[in-house]
Amino acid sequence: MAVGAAVVIARAQPVGFILEQAQATLPALAKQTMRIGINALPLSRVRAGAARVVWSVLEELHKNDPENCYYLYSDRDFELPCEGDRWQKRIWSPLRFLPGTLWLQTVGRRMIIRDRLDLFWGSNNLLPLGLPSELGKVVSIYDLILPLYSKYADPLSRSMHWMFAERSARQADRIIADSQSTARDLQRIYGTPESKIKVIHLGVSTAFKPGDPRAAADYVARKYRASKDYILTVGTLGPHKNLITLVKAMKVLRGRGAPSFQLLVVGARGRNKSQVLEVIRSSSLTDNDIRFLGFVPDEDLSALYSGSSLFVLPSLYEGFGLPLAEAMACGVPVIASNTSSIPEVVGDAGLLVPPTEPEAFAEAIQRVRSDEGLRRAMIEKGLRQSAGFRWDKAAQQTLECMRNVMRQKQLQRQ
Repeated sequence: MAVGAAVVIARAQPVGFILEQAQATLPALAKQTMRIGINALPLSRVRAGAARVVWSVLEELHKNDPENCYYLYSDRDFELPCEGDRWQKRIWSPLRFLPGTLWLQTVGRRMIIRDRLDLFWGSNNLLPLGLPSELGKVVSIYDLILPLYSKYADPLSRSMHWMFAERSARQADRIIADSQSTARDLQRIYGTPESKIKVIHLGVSTAFKPGDPRAAADYVARKYRASKDYILTVGTLGPHKNLITLVKAMKVLRGRGAPSFQLLVVGARGRNKSQVLEVIRSSSLTDNDIRFLGFVPDEDLSALYSGSSLFVLPSLYEGFGLPLAEAMACGVPVIASNTSSIPEVVGDAGLLVPPTEPEAFAEAIQRVRSDEGLRRAMIEKGLRQSAGFRWDKAAQQTLECMRNVMRQKQLQRQ
């Protein structure tokens, strides 16, 4: 936890008492200062996905926004990349096993209303429903995987989505989409007006930069007992990640007698694990061909990118595809599907192929690994492409989006 960050944490007191105590700690603010609330639930979970986005945006806002005060709401304590009186944690949960989404809609909502904020940022697809009309409301939506692939989701996730997600989009004053592709999906699936959507691309941490490929491969081999010659993919085993196509491409390459290398898979196992493992077994592939590393820390992820001969993402759908930008920033050639947001992120820096064609992936992998001139050109283009994805830019655009919402609110009051 950052030193100096103010914390309001309570556990076993009546809600009214806790909220009155929390309200008393709010500092007096200048007229130009906004009180901005933020859904901090992602920060109290695994540091992946939305948590990485929220952490990076807050880190940049702490550096570059000296005016506003931020109140971060969660049911659990969490680390914060900020310090000082302008950063206030709001933590309380009367029911230990209440899912985070329901906590936000009940306990969190009441805390937000009592704190008399100017604006609330739903940092992970959802807003607390029924917030006061005078409160500015901004929600970030990273993808529409649940409505597009709802049959693969667990029952709780499906229920939470249909109860809260589309209604959050309707009640928001402004929606931040992480890509033009996500913006189009919002218009197509939710009927969101284009004028209500602001596209803000995600950023790449400065930790992801070109490293010594041999040293990185040696580190990966020692720590994860992997081959020094490997290709990499990052993502869960969810059906939309389409790892089965990449497994089948590995089988094609082995059938062609391609030089032996390993596929390393980074990310949570997900609900599609058994199907993926069955395809691996039926393809006569072994642990020497494909290794699952699970969740890895960011410092190891940078080494995994740098040590790989190439990065592959066979997804059927991505809202943005941050691993693609991170891989390019590390100086690694990328091969990916030609769907959803992926062409937007990769530009002309990578090879894009149809997501359901293992032969096409096998051909692209073999081509990149055997053509050094192509590799060098892809690496150079990838470094240029990834340089456009910056967290300082994303944070500044997010803050400006919030200011615009508040300007609109002020005009409505006149």
